[in-house]
Amino acid sequence: MTPFKLGRRPWPLLAVCLALQTLPVAHAQDTEAAQSPAEPSKTWAVGAGWWRYSEPDMKLEGPQLTLYGRYDRAPSGWPDRLEAELGAASLHYSSRSSGNLSHVPMLRGQASALWQLEASGQWRAGLQVEATWVDLRGTTTSGYGGYERLNSKAWAVLQYEHSSTASAEAGLLLRGRQQSWLSQANPNLPDITNTQKRGVYLAYRHSPWQSAEGTGLSLRPWIRYTRVSDSDQVGADRWYEPNNRTWQIGLEGRW
Repeated sequence: MTPFKLGRRPWPLLAVCLALQTLPVAHAQDTEAAQSPAEPSKTWAVGAGWWRYSEPDMKLEGPQLTLYGRYDRAPSGWPDRLEAELGAASLHYSSRSSGNLSHVPMLRGQASALWQLEASGQWRAGLQVEATWVDLRGTTTSGYGGYERLNSKAWAVLQYEHSSTASAEAGLLLRGRQQSWLSQANPNLPDITNTQKRGVYLAYRHSPWQSAEGTGLSLRPWIRYTRVSDSDQVGADRWYEPNNRTWQIGLEGRW
């Protein structure tokens, strides 16, 4: 959409991720099924990586810092796993039509509630909510003004955990909402809200590097791919959010 115009199927990636989980991992209990803990347990992680969002006419990308937390407990009717992640990034905006803008702040967060599906604890399903705020206020190299954007989504999630060292996720979009404060760029433009109804994501985490047994420390590379289709159209000018893709890759230290 103007003045900032923010528009292969990913299943082969999921197949590769699931195949990787069958490979032996040094110093990992890869032959044991993931079991739900008898006592509640907590896992924390901090990490760094790269965040990249793209539409047909623009992209935003830059380094990202992350904080992750997980709480596991024995199944009791309530979710037996709760997960949350926070991210902060400084991004670079680039567009063929509206120029470039550096040092764009981004904050995001996501939270999941998952239920165990079978006795081994390898399969879980549940819900995930996420929100991403991007502040594009400023003037690009081509003289265009920017505005704040807030995107929120709800996902249906299926998670498979081969062991305590590897997991894969797939998500189906239930509903997304894109809020754009266009009046910050031009007082004559409206502030708009678009609805997104079609999208998927795939995510994979793996721990090939484990510390000495008993310390609970590990390094985990991870990747997440999100694809969302065109939103609805609103207003007399039929504003819409184009189809977009987000790639996130990172490395986190867990304890």
